[in-house]
Amino acid sequence: MRMIRQALALMREEKLYSAMYIVGTALAVAFVMLIAEVYYVKVADIAPEVHRSTTYSMSGMAYQDKSVSELASIDHEMFRDLFQTMKTPECVVAEDDIYDIGGYVKLPDGLHDRKVLTKSTEPGFFRLFQFRFIEGAPFTQDDFDNARLVVVITQELSEALFGKGAKAVGQTVNYNNYDYRVCGVVETPSVLTENCLADLFVCYSVFGQTRKSGITGWTDMPLKLFFSVPAERHDAFMRELRSVEARYNSVNKGQLVDIFARMTSYREEVWDDFGSLFDAWEGNSLWFLTPIAILLLLLFVPAVNLSGMVASRMERRLPEMAIRKAFGAKRRTLLGQVVMENLVLTLIGAFVGLCLAWTALYVWRDWVFYVFSENRRIYGRVPVIEGEMLFGPAIFLIALLFCSLLNVLAATLPAWLSLRRPIVESMMIKK
Repeated sequence: MRMIRQALALMREEKLYSAMYIVGTALAVAFVMLIAEVYYVKVADIAPEVHRSTTYSMSGMAYQDKSVSELASIDHEMFRDLFQTMKTPECVVAEDDIYDIGGYVKLPDGLHDRKVLTKSTEPGFFRLFQFRFIEGAPFTQDDFDNARLVVVITQELSEALFGKGAKAVGQTVNYNNYDYRVCGVVETPSVLTENCLADLFVCYSVFGQTRKSGITGWTDMPLKLFFSVPAERHDAFMRELRSVEARYNSVNKGQLVDIFARMTSYREEVWDDFGSLFDAWEGNSLWFLTPIAILLLLLFVPAVNLSGMVASRMERRLPEMAIRKAFGAKRRTLLGQVVMENLVLTLIGAFVGLCLAWTALYVWRDWVFYVFSENRRIYGRVPVIEGEMLFGPAIFLIALLFCSLLNVLAATLPAWLSLRRPIVESMMIKK
């Protein structure tokens, strides 16, 4: 406590130095936190995508037919017979990988249309992605099997079609010139939850996608599969997938498939997107300099600037330190005080930097997430920012680690070098 009080007293005495130190730290921390927040939002288990950390996806397979290797899609029959019956995943979901592009709904005036994002899927979708239903319920397996024209819509679309506070369940939505009955209304998902982003959810069976298509290349209506697999079942899941692959190949000897060819975890997809930031260096023997350059920019450059300020300040304080050493103060005690003084300034700067990062994320959220995450769907939409997206434990741990490193790099080395000088030499330096 005594060291903290001394640090606060010195802050009041040297206001310009303290302000410059805090601003320098705040800007460095803000930039790091901005990037950390963007990627935290992309990988954290955030509603409705509460199973991101345990989700795997499969967008197709590779198969070899008559010595020709090609990509193959997954049709509904393969999903139903091979994958939906698997035991190790908690949930297996299929969605249409083509109709996930959108359509139009007729507005109440009957003259104008509204473009909507559509997610054509099956009932398991609402078990994997845990939406909050404001009204009604998801479509059922019976609705799917009978290809009924039922639809789940978002609260935003419900208010646009029927008015705020109006009951939507049971009403009719004209989607692509067909009348669909509304069976449920969900809270509008954020554009940042890309796998469940849509305005309207329908059964893909209404598009005739449950018909048999066979494995004849990339079909007109391929399915994308999602598997929710707890970490403790990962190895068992991989073994079961191998058995599924072997079972299919034993029956279809002329078309050998590799079901792992387009299999990936959710977080692998995110890091693949992150790796695309370095595409300009691909094939260059100096590609490794890119992350090093970023590290220097985000950590060492601010530390060097702050170290210069600390070194200049230590020069002015050498006579004071020499007197204290003459009266028996130990070097580690003096070094600890200097580090504590700078740690207080660093923590204040870090808090200011976090506030700056949160402010930037909220005010410029459409621009920030579009630039740093390459999320093309953000264009034209303002992302919804929930509290859980900003106040994650991982973000605070990153902030604490970054502040500690910045303080150690900025304060320890110049203070240690200054305190190594002999007492007589230090006493002769003018204030």
